[in-house]
This record gives sequence, C-alpha cells and structure tokens, in this order.
Amino acid sequence: QAFADNDRMFDEPLPGEWDSRLTPFQKLLVIKSLREDFLRLAVRNFVRAEVGDEYIVSPPFDLAGCFQDSQKTTPLIFILSAGADPTDALLKLARERQYEERLHFISLGQGQGEKAERLINLGRETGDWVCLQNCHLAA
Repeated sequence: QAFADNDRMFDEPLPGEWDSRLTPFQKLLVIKSLREDFLRLAVRNFVRAEVGDEYIVSPPFDLAGCFQDSQKTTPLIFILSAGADPTDALLKLARERQYEERLHFISLGQGQGEKAERLINLGRETGDWVCLQNCHLAA
C-alpha cells in the first residue's frame, strides 16, 4: 500500500522481489493499474531508460533556423505548448532583418477574422510578416 500511495512511485523500485522479476514494460503496467495519473511520467522514464533522452527532450526553439529553411511562398506554422510564447524571438528576428515595421500581430477571436484576412493578404502582397496568435479561438 505504501508503494501505491507514494507520489514518486514512478521513480521508485517496485517493492520486494517484483522489481527484479518484472520487465520495464511490465512495471509500466503495474503503475498504470495502481496509479494511472502517473503513467505519463512513468512512460517518460521508460523511454529515457530504453532509448535515451533524445526521444523525450524537446530541442530548443530555433526561429532563425526555421526562417532560413523556409521559402517566401510557404508560411511558417508553429504549434505551441501551453505557456510557450515565441513573440520575443520573433521580434528579435524581425529586428535583425530590419523587418520590425513590417511585422504585424493579431490575436484571433471574436470579430478578428476579417482583420486577420486583410493582414494575410497584405503579407502575401508586400512580404510583410503576420503573426496569428490564439488560432484555436477562430472557430
């Protein structure tokens, strides 16, 4: 019971002889059956142990590298995780490329569709940059 109640069970060995008798995958199944809320953390540990950190650690965001690899006819689209904000990196890149005055931001949501469409057309016609934020609100 102590193991099941442990809030760090995903980092702890199984009690008794079970830790040596079960495969790492079988240990995941035990954790899933006891505390499914810890499964994601246990899977991260499993992947780290079996194939290495490179499969669980996100690479650093490289906006300049993405820009270099892009073409003017294809937009750059970033799907961000909660709390991620590339605004500072985008402003820095615009400053470095003398595009600060040609960078436009719009947060989508109620009533912003027409304005966003105008900005996209402006970007297509003039080469200005348009950053559409909160796209999940544009339904």
